[in-house]
Amino acid sequence: MHNNVPGIFGLNSLQIGLGEINLLQGNKIPNHYTINIDIKADLRFIPLATNSIDLIVCPHVLEFTNNYHHVLQEFHRILSPQGKLIITAFNRYSWFGLFKSKIDILKKARLIKLGQLKDQLQTLNFHLEGGKFFSYTPPFKEARKIHKYRWMNKVGDRWFPTLANSFTIIASKEVITPTLIKRMDREAFKIPETANLGTAKICNKN
Repeated sequence: MHNNVPGIFGLNSLQIGLGEINLLQGNKIPNHYTINIDIKADLRFIPLATNSIDLIVCPHVLEFTNNYHHVLQEFHRILSPQGKLIITAFNRYSWFGLFKSKIDILKKARLIKLGQLKDQLQTLNFHLEGGKFFSYTPPFKEARKIHKYRWMNKVGDRWFPTLANSFTIIASKEVITPTLIKRMDREAFKIPETANLGTAKICNKN
């Protein structure tokens, strides 16, 4: 996520989740805010003006909400036109998904299907700009085992990317502007009247 934020510009940015880590470090946007540090808020009703935020970073939050679709709607509301949304989430089809019941931090999580999240973003008129899978090591507690299997992080992108423990999605808010049609242009859309030929008569002349 750190690699994605430096090239994004604007006036206001918002971080939601992992407040102890500044994920906006290196970004040039002058005003940075963090939920539950600078702003206390229910994510379904964020007390910020519509079209006021140019960048939202949301690391590992959606899977811990009751209905993250409502949260995405609120993100879309507060983002400015073409504003960026960067989401990181645990992958449902991964080691973390397989051993979810044994990992304390994930016991109450609702792991997200990547395809479903993409569909919901597009339904809300977000444009998907990119993303990345990362972290392929099984969730070992012993440092020795983590070190032993860290080679999986090097080959995962090539050999089994969709089985990564986490993924990132980068999206931007699309604004559909209606196009006004001038009166002259409307004439071109009119359906021409069909000529009434009446009933043909055949005359036999001797």
